[in-house]
Amino acid sequence: MTTGKKLLNLLLAPLIIVAAVFIIVALVKSRKNPPPRKPVVAVPSVEITLSSPADAVPAISTFGNVRAYHESEVASQVGGRITTIDPNFDPGRAVNAGDLLAKIEEADYQTALAERESALAAVRQTLADEETRARIASEDWVASGRRLEDAPDFTLRKPQLAAARAAEQAAQAAVGQALLDLERTSVRAPFDAIVRTREASPGNVIAAGAPLGSLIARDKAEVRLPLTPEQAARLALPLAFVSGETRPLRATLRDPNRPGLSWTALVTRTEASVDLKNQVLYLIAEIPKPFEAAETFLPVGTFVTADLSGSKLANVHRLADAALIDDSFVWIVDADNHLRRQAVGRLHDGKGDFLARIAAPVAPLPLRVVTRPLASFREGGAVTIVPEAVTEP
Repeated sequence: MTTGKKLLNLLLAPLIIVAAVFIIVALVKSRKNPPPRKPVVAVPSVEITLSSPADAVPAISTFGNVRAYHESEVASQVGGRITTIDPNFDPGRAVNAGDLLAKIEEADYQTALAERESALAAVRQTLADEETRARIASEDWVASGRRLEDAPDFTLRKPQLAAARAAEQAAQAAVGQALLDLERTSVRAPFDAIVRTREASPGNVIAAGAPLGSLIARDKAEVRLPLTPEQAARLALPLAFVSGETRPLRATLRDPNRPGLSWTALVTRTEASVDLKNQVLYLIAEIPKPFEAAETFLPVGTFVTADLSGSKLANVHRLADAALIDDSFVWIVDADNHLRRQAVGRLHDGKGDFLARIAAPVAPLPLRVVTRPLASFREGGAVTIVPEAVTEP
């Protein structure tokens, strides 16, 4: 390359660079800025429940174990050898009041009765002799010309006669005791019952008071139901120990292991003290004829739940548990589909819902209560309602 061409290149290169820079700057300045993007605001969709105030009867739920109304240990009041055990005196069998359960050998008691009857006859003969002597003594005293009022008691044989009469009464009582002992050789059921246990067998020699078995009453059973102070405040308690307070409650009992079955029990009594450990008050509910039918057989010891109807609450809202926030408020959707915070006063808890009183509604009735509120909800926030998710109260 010649010197002239080299010099020309050195002169043109800066001009080319400057021109390129001017072109680039011009292109940049001529480019239009894109329009600013508006941020997308997400409007949450909510499910609502329409709620209006109404009267409601709260359901009080509790639990307990079925227990026998009467449970008796069968024992003999006399001792001896057991000669007979009745076939119905077996666990699970039904017996009626007065039915024979066991028989004790009678021979010794028949002998004792005969001896005491003989003693009574001898005492009565002695009494008859004393009455005759006393009569003769009175006649002799009067025949001697003296007044009967002046005669000493011993002369008229009054002490001897009183002793003879007392001996007759004692002998009669002894005969009565012998008859009673003989009767007690037959051990009988004291009430209509189901046999729970039997410990006696024929040939056993027992002492008086020895246990033979146990019975439970079959006409009714009972269950002891605990109530918290809040639950007790919702019920008109039957106070059997207060004069005039005879307002029984009805309770519906259910066995969790036998769905579909229920029993009606009558709550007739309230215990007069609370449990010091957990401050619960106990009601006693009676279950009539729990063993009469196979379909409704309710064994003693069964765990049952119990539902009772509380006192009526006026003008309350029934709301879902999931709607309640911090135990103090729920979210309401107003007419413009904006969120409003609604204060509520919770009165009673149910199964999945609760009863509440709303003193000052923040929107027209019926209130549109959000059933599943989000943690991001804020006062005045916009929402959309899912039409198919609107539930009536």
